[in-house]
Amino acid sequence: MIRGALRNGFTHILRNRLVSLLSLSVIAFALLIFGVFDFVNHQIDSYINNFSKNVEAIFYLKDQANFKEIQQLADRLKGNALVKEITFISQDQALRDFNNQYPDLKYILAEFEQSPFPASLQVIFHPVQPENHEKITSLINDVLSLSIVESKQINLEWAEKLTAVNRFINAVGWFLSTILIVISIFIIFNTIKINIVYRKDEIILFRLIGASDAYIRIPFIIEGAIMGFLGSIMACFLLFLLFKVFPMTASIIFDAVKNMIDLTRIAPTLYLKMIILGTLIGLFSSLLSLRRFLKN
Repeated sequence: MIRGALRNGFTHILRNRLVSLLSLSVIAFALLIFGVFDFVNHQIDSYINNFSKNVEAIFYLKDQANFKEIQQLADRLKGNALVKEITFISQDQALRDFNNQYPDLKYILAEFEQSPFPASLQVIFHPVQPENHEKITSLINDVLSLSIVESKQINLEWAEKLTAVNRFINAVGWFLSTILIVISIFIIFNTIKINIVYRKDEIILFRLIGASDAYIRIPFIIEGAIMGFLGSIMACFLLFLLFKVFPMTASIIFDAVKNMIDLTRIAPTLYLKMIILGTLIGLFSSLLSLRRFLKN
């Protein structure tokens, strides 16, 4: 029975090629959008988690800070169990680092008689769990309250901003995916409806000879599942193709995000998630259509 239902399902899909192609395309596009946003969201989440575990802070020092005061602060930080490493960067060293990192901008600083950059203490903390962030924040605020410290820069602030951006990206992804999935359900719903109408005489004949309700319904249910499954396979292929072509055709963007997002590898679980979602869309659509148009 299942084998016959599968055969009939493929036959009906091929019979209505245009409608079936439209259905498969919309499903594929909906799942592709879902896959892209899910992939990006997962990658950024992983990056933020790793980023947050490796907390670094830079304390910029006032020009009037003397060596003794700086050394006392450094010793105090070294004695803290949260601190892994401390590096003192003098004003001249900061200037050299800038020139090495941005050689094309040397002319901007040529008019300065001395380095315009403040001296600083760069602090690297031991990898921490989220529950220890409050202790690090407290330590940073204590250091910032000292008279020799002008300001600070901490990567946790960047992680918080990145988290907010990721939430926005995730919300946009779910919004677009939901709209397209609803459209996919509507299209499959109407495709099954067309097939029910097309096979109306056949359905009446089956009922006259005593065929069970399940026997009549299962082919339509399988047809919807097949459409959802094939659409998800198309989406997986397009997603694979997208991330194979994208790094080559958008090298500038790729360079900007390659440290944050690994575009060279897609987790197999994402493909599995897309296939399951696509099949469920097909099943739900066909069941909805049968309930509406195939009365007992």
